[in-house]
Amino acid sequence: MNFPFPARFNEYYLSRSWGSAAVGTLFALLTLTLIPASVSASDRPDLIPAAFGIWTDVTGSPWSVEAAGNIGRIGSAMVNSGLALLIDEEKFAPHRPMMTPDGKELILQGLPMDAWPGLRVQRRIRMMDDPGGLRYTELFLNNSANEISFSIALATNFSGNFKTFLSDHGRSEPLILGPRETSLIVLPGTSQASRAFLFTLAGASGGERPTISSQNRYALTFRYRIDLAPGESAAIVHHVAQIAIPQSMDRRSLLKSVQPFTLDRLRSGFDPDWLPFVLNALPPSKATPRTSLETGGISALDSVSTESDLLVMGEGSRLTGSVVSDGPIRLKSPLGDAEFSLEQIAAIAGPAFQKLGQTRLYLRDGQILSGTLQTKNLAFQPTEGERIALDLSRLDRLVCANATPMTAWPKQTPILLVTREGDRVRIAPTDGKTELFQLSTAWGSIPVTAENLIWLHPSETPGVGFRVLLQNGTAGEGFLFDSAVSLSSISFGETKISALQIESLYTEAAWMLHEGDSRSPISSSITLTGNQRFDAMMAEESVTVQVDGALIQTPISEIQRIEGKDWTQDLLRVQIERWDGGVLTGFLMQPAVNIRTNGQSWIVPSIDIFQVDFASPKLTPEIQEKIKKLVIELGSEDWAVRERASRELGAFGYLAHPVLKRELATATDPEVIQRLEMILDPAN
Repeated sequence: MNFPFPARFNEYYLSRSWGSAAVGTLFALLTLTLIPASVSASDRPDLIPAAFGIWTDVTGSPWSVEAAGNIGRIGSAMVNSGLALLIDEEKFAPHRPMMTPDGKELILQGLPMDAWPGLRVQRRIRMMDDPGGLRYTELFLNNSANEISFSIALATNFSGNFKTFLSDHGRSEPLILGPRETSLIVLPGTSQASRAFLFTLAGASGGERPTISSQNRYALTFRYRIDLAPGESAAIVHHVAQIAIPQSMDRRSLLKSVQPFTLDRLRSGFDPDWLPFVLNALPPSKATPRTSLETGGISALDSVSTESDLLVMGEGSRLTGSVVSDGPIRLKSPLGDAEFSLEQIAAIAGPAFQKLGQTRLYLRDGQILSGTLQTKNLAFQPTEGERIALDLSRLDRLVCANATPMTAWPKQTPILLVTREGDRVRIAPTDGKTELFQLSTAWGSIPVTAENLIWLHPSETPGVGFRVLLQNGTAGEGFLFDSAVSLSSISFGETKISALQIESLYTEAAWMLHEGDSRSPISSSITLTGNQRFDAMMAEESVTVQVDGALIQTPISEIQRIEGKDWTQDLLRVQIERWDGGVLTGFLMQPAVNIRTNGQSWIVPSIDIFQVDFASPKLTPEIQEKIKKLVIELGSEDWAVRERASRELGAFGYLAHPVLKRELATATDPEVIQRLEMILDPAN
């Protein structure tokens, strides 16, 4: 079948101006297989004609992808026809399906559509090596001169009535995914397969969410709405996998089941050519505490400071000059009363700008304080013209000369408190050891002091209040234990603030963070559900693992790492890495473990464990010095000395490995390198 396109279709369209090079790149992708029928596939070395059959992924799940990209039924699988694509209820029809030479990705170019002849559509289906399953990408380009709005539907029919479907947060049969929900788990009915289907439909960091409709428990349809201006492009990415039916349907267990398949985790493998156009999986925020503070504050006033004071009156009126007052400006706020000189003030945003009936004071030390202002004879003297009396109750904006956004951490400020209304309050220095508050987590509480705090900020997990980062590497989530927090403010003195009013707490250490809340634990640590990491020690002297029916007890002192894999029947399957290089894989027989973290004792269910990392065994300075001398003797000219040094170093066992690895990294003598490698070899 010949396409009604010019013979040099690709060159013709790529020569047109689409407003950006990126759009042209995606258009090149969309036209990759839309070649004239007269051109042979052998002329395209980057693609070959598609071969359809049964694929088996790394988890052993079989897949049959048909010509239009929908999933066909295999054996007793619960899906009869999955993820069929419809655009405004018109079925996607492919033309000359192609695939990559490795056979892992199908590229299906769509025929022109009756309803939208200018819309170009392409489906890409990739077999995922990690974590398994199929990743779908639907690409759209509006090649018409008009704006178009359409819906796409991904329709799945099941071989029988499914039991139910749940979101990854445990909501039963939702009509639309919530802001942080990403996936749906469809549980099979009694007569269907023993594995569930997992559809990952959106990214946790934001983007379009599909609506979900169910037809009498035998069909599910996911719908997205797309609006495209002329020349504009868009992409929808989703993933499907077959997984073991979760033993428990609580939110924590479901999140653990879907974690390997999230679009945020798979994002690193997205094609950079279409990545910028993805609508349903926005990139995770790269905001740091520093950028959050720099972009807020005075920069929100939409007025550039100059060497003169600036009076803003509505959108169209701005006057330069100088502000004058007969005395200090007094602030009455919920935190207390304070007064400031004009020299301390960077800007004032009045009720006319705030539209909240309050005035906001921006200070040069980085504070932002809301309340009611009072002063005597506040006026503005324009560069030219008569003095203007200022009524604070009707003020728009007043920006003082040389006022700049926050670019450095304020001196003598251990903590900067940010309220939910956007105020910023400097907290006065204390002894640092006094407890500010306790954060209540799912397993216990964490006492927080000015000395151990780095950053407290809202959690991205729905239903969880805050995430805290501490100096020892702890990064946990929970709620403030008390209803109010007592603080000593630089401007207001001793004051109390409701926990409901607190948005964030910053320290200078947070200001210096490069990205997110990354900070390595100081010693041993445990990582639990929700990527929560705690500086912690296990209280048990040993752990017991069932390996092929045998119970093996391992002392904690011999363990380097415990990694949780999955769990069944309330037992966690783990992999234990020993300091001597040995590895054990089996079921952890303890249903819960005792840990000590941040001065508190917790009991943690084993199924909540993702990973436990133990601190390296400590050697005395005398032993470390002896090891270094023996390493030197490995290069002795006397063979007997070299042999004795090798035997003695080997006798130290795994305790010496950290030191020997450091010595190996700097060694230059071939004899020393060879003997160190032999000692460190797990086989020895």
